[in-house]
Amino acid sequence: MGRLPSALLVVAAVKTAATTALVRRFLGAFMLTTAVLTVAAAALATALAGSAQAASGPGPASFGIRLVDIPVDEADNPRAYRYIIDHLHPGTTISRRVQIANLSASAARIAVYPDAATIAGGSFVGDVGQTPSDLTTWITMSRHSLSLAPHARAMVTVTIQVPMTASPGNRYGVIWAEEIGLGKTSDGINVIEANRVGIRVYLSVGPGGPPPVNFDITSITATRTAHGQPLVRAQIRNTGGQAIDATGSLKLTDGPGGLTAGPYQETGVTLAPGQSEPIKVVLNKQVPNGPWHAQIDMTSGITHRSAEATIDFSPSAGTNRLYLILAALLIVLVLLAGLAVWLIRRNRRSSPTAGQRDLMPAQPGH
Repeated sequence: MGRLPSALLVVAAVKTAATTALVRRFLGAFMLTTAVLTVAAAALATALAGSAQAASGPGPASFGIRLVDIPVDEADNPRAYRYIIDHLHPGTTISRRVQIANLSASAARIAVYPDAATIAGGSFVGDVGQTPSDLTTWITMSRHSLSLAPHARAMVTVTIQVPMTASPGNRYGVIWAEEIGLGKTSDGINVIEANRVGIRVYLSVGPGGPPPVNFDITSITATRTAHGQPLVRAQIRNTGGQAIDATGSLKLTDGPGGLTAGPYQETGVTLAPGQSEPIKVVLNKQVPNGPWHAQIDMTSGITHRSAEATIDFSPSAGTNRLYLILAALLIVLVLLAGLAVWLIRRNRRSSPTAGQRDLMPAQPGH
């Protein structure tokens, strides 16, 4: 029987090895693509679903605090009935009374103290643990601790003394009423619980009159959430010289078939001068796509602003593009899988198996 020359056997071996390497490369690309798509799909699902975690905390407070004294020149400002709001010259001293009420049927020991605060992400955030700031060093309390009988009330005087060397600008703080108690977790572990309620302090310092209060509604947009609920988003910018607490409502008119919807109350937003944040209104998923005529009315104190726009709740173009990209990646994945299978089958057909011999024409002269 004739045998395949060794040179041809080497060539066949080289071809087989090259094909195997090619198959391995495609399998590697296939596995890498699968991993990338898996990670991308997980990230998309996380982004669309949003966070559903909830943090547990101490129970509701059984006491309250409210502002008693209101400046005469702020009598028309609803914010002045809830917060300490004032504009002071350097060297000025003011006093405001606050009332602490024990709302429970048990005696309570309540601490009262000033703390620092910041405005960020559209929220007023009071610190805890008596964090010092310029403003807290200017504040003194007539009483720092109260022992209240059931349903009893007591007054505390808050005094703010601005030094002569104070620089112009806005300061923020909070007057906390705090009750410390002992609680237990669901596992029976003893923990210290702190309940706090507070009054915000908005103080501007400088010569002359108070800085102006002003804000704009710069845009109104609409889309649907991952769960199919209509979402209206309005961007609010504080263009004045004082912080604002803006709240308002959304009204939809001139919808499909002449439908109207609302008014819907909007989540409020707190902004320092120069800050801009969105407010969001989530509606019932049965609300049609539109188009709708949307009107948003916002108020901060005695300052009112309105804006109108034509909106539609159809899925956004960005969401559609994302789904198209994922579809294209899935098509590439299927093509890679098919190519890998074809190469494996081709390699098996071209490789000699046990019991088979390669035949070739006899060479002349042999």
